[in-house]
Amino acid sequence: MTVTPVLIKVSESAARGGTVTIQGRYLGGPSMGRVRLGADERGQGGFLFPASAVKSWTDSEIVLTIPADAPVGGSWLFVEVAGRQSTGLQYSVRQ
Repeated sequence: MTVTPVLIKVSESAARGGTVTIQGRYLGGPSMGRVRLGADERGQGGFLFPASAVKSWTDSEIVLTIPADAPVGGSWLFVEVAGRQSTGLQYSVRQ
């Protein structure tokens, strides 16, 4: 059975180089998942965090470093696991 990842909470906004923590359920792991930022509310488009940005990744929490080329400003954050897209949360990268 394949489950859809669910995002519950994301940490306060941070600047490039800062840390973002995503909490949820069924987040899989770094080998099967990816994090998208700057997507619209349907999860289309945006910026994919590179694997090098992942500090830790468990089934319930992902900790990432915001890359220097991440888009600044408010947008949506999604996690995709094994081709299934999570619910979205609003997130803002500070200047």
